[in-house]
Amino acid sequence: MGENELLLLLTAIISAGVVFAAWQIDKERLYSAILIFLILISILGGKIVEFFGYETNTGNIFYASIFLATYFLIERYGKREGIRSIWIGVIGVVFFSVLLGLALLYASSPSTVTLSEALTTAFAPFSRLALASLVGYAASQTLNVYLYLYLKQRFNNGRLWLRANIANASAQLLDSLIFFTVAFWGIVPLANVQEVMVTGFVIKVVFMMAAAPLLYMNRVEEGEDAGYASIAFR
Repeated sequence: MGENELLLLLTAIISAGVVFAAWQIDKERLYSAILIFLILISILGGKIVEFFGYETNTGNIFYASIFLATYFLIERYGKREGIRSIWIGVIGVVFFSVLLGLALLYASSPSTVTLSEALTTAFAPFSRLALASLVGYAASQTLNVYLYLYLKQRFNNGRLWLRANIANASAQLLDSLIFFTVAFWGIVPLANVQEVMVTGFVIKVVFMMAAAPLLYMNRVEEGEDAGYASIAFR
């Protein structure tokens, strides 16, 4: 296992830990975690790296962590908060993108010209990555939430690990097709795009397979109308 693979494992452990710690506190912390992961994807998603001899981008663990956080929201607070998380993520990244773009347009003082040029170069592709992540996120998260809720009802609240992984794999496939096409089409050769897409998809699926058992911790399901909550152990 090389350096990149070790860093990938460390990133996965920290990301899952952040989601789990946020779940222990309240839904606002889970929303914050989702927004942070989305911003990281928007900024770093264009960086191509190599894992186990295959190329992919750096945002895969962050994106899978968003789905994990969403399942915690649904299990604890129900459908309403799962759907709300989609809009919180979209609105948050839009505001971040607009404000970042405005900040980059400021005329720099002579003492920070070098830094200003470096920031402009670093974030030049940000708008395209932000668009790719937003479109992919909105579409795949909508599928993810509704498919997870359907499976939750279909399995009568059982088979938690299975429904999390089915929903994750289905939605991640849709996200990979959208994100990598929008973000890298015309920039990275088609063969490389396919490799980046497949490798990223595998990483996201494997991450959820390993992290989904965290969902078996006690869950609180909040009544959407009555405003009550009950703790369930499964």
